[in-house]
Parts: sequence; C-alpha cells; structure tokens
Amino acid sequence: MPDASFSAAVLYSRRMGQCRILLADDDPTVQRAVQRVATEFGHQVLQVSLGSAVVSSALTQKPDLIVLDISFPDADGRDVLAQLKANACTSGIPVLIWSARHDHESERRIALSLGAEDYVEKTDAQLLMRKIERLLFRLKSSGD
Repeated sequence: MPDASFSAAVLYSRRMGQCRILLADDDPTVQRAVQRVATEFGHQVLQVSLGSAVVSSALTQKPDLIVLDISFPDADGRDVLAQLKANACTSGIPVLIWSARHDHESERRIALSLGAEDYVEKTDAQLLMRKIERLLFRLKSSGD
C-alpha cells in the first residue's frame, strides 16, 4: 500500500504532466517495478537493457530524464554517464544513478562528479519516483 507522501507525489505528478523516462537497467524485475510505479505517476518509461545501447537510445528516444544503473553485463554505468555528458545532444538530459552497489557514498561522489543529478540507492521504485519528482520540480522551477 503506498504511503501518504507517495500518494501526494502521484497527484502532484499528474498536474505536472507526463515525463519520458529512459530506464537503463538489465534486471527485468527492476524494469517491471519501475514501469508499474512510473505509470501510476503518469510517466512513460522507455527501457534499455544494455549499457552499450544507452547513448543511442537517448539520441533516438529523446527522454526527459535518464535513470541509469551502474552495473551492466557489457558496460560500466560510470563510463556510460561520461559518454552521455560528453555528447552535445545528450549532455543536457538529467541523469539519476540508481544502484545496488554497497559503497554508496563513494559511488555517489563519483556519479555526481561525472555530471549525474543525483544518486539513489536501489531500495524501492517509490523512493526512485519521489527523487524523480523532486528533480523534475527543481528543473521546472529553474526553467520558469
């Protein structure tokens, strides 16, 4: 059962409008969980399972936001983040790092230094969506 802050965030999100989120994660269980929660928030989730496909997907899909895992079978998410930020066409897309790695503080510092907007521990999809909503609000407020 969603908590009160989750329900309030869903209502707020519906007022803000749909966001296209590129979810880069190789775990189908994670993909389904994020898809389910993001849909409740009124967002569209585009999915990619390989780290090597993230930049090309971002170029073709033009997401509003990228949620990027650190660990892929074919790539290191930190390298993918660096590629996204080095490409003029994708450098402006906000990236949230979502990881299950145990050295969270060290990973967080590295991710932020590479240009990530935030680092979220992989605990649950509702926490991720609250972080996404805060980021979207901050970006919308700074754009007004």
